[in-house]
Amino acid sequence: MYKLYIEKNISSKELLNKVLNELNIKDEIIYNEYGKPYLKNNEIFFNISNCDIYTVLVISSKEVGVDIEKITIKENIIDKICNENEKKLIKSPIDFTSIWVKKESYVKYLGVGLSYGLKNVDTTKLNYIIKKFNNYLIAIYGEDLTN
Repeated sequence: MYKLYIEKNISSKELLNKVLNELNIKDEIIYNEYGKPYLKNNEIFFNISNCDIYTVLVISSKEVGVDIEKITIKENIIDKICNENEKKLIKSPIDFTSIWVKKESYVKYLGVGLSYGLKNVDTTKLNYIIKKFNNYLIAIYGEDLTN
């Protein structure tokens, strides 16, 4: 189970504080060695991403990762981040962006960020929730994600 929040013109910290207040969760935020935030004494997990004027926050009962990106294609990084199977899937900007947000949400789920290496994530073998929002794509990765 997860809940996705999308806000315009708000910082990650402001959105997190707003949602935690709405849920009446008062807990210290701590960070792992890679900078992923957690609630110290709570079994609620969250992850945040922002792009341009949008900030997204996902809250879940299990570990979770989220990413939002504007739909685009960055030809100059396809070889750096995609495996051969993924490259074959790229026919449009939405295809590229889908792969990009899936990779980022997965490494954020792992809690290791980009240090894991986006090329090491094979998006053809993992299941994600993908949502289109205006001209952006949002990917959510985690265990047992249902609406």
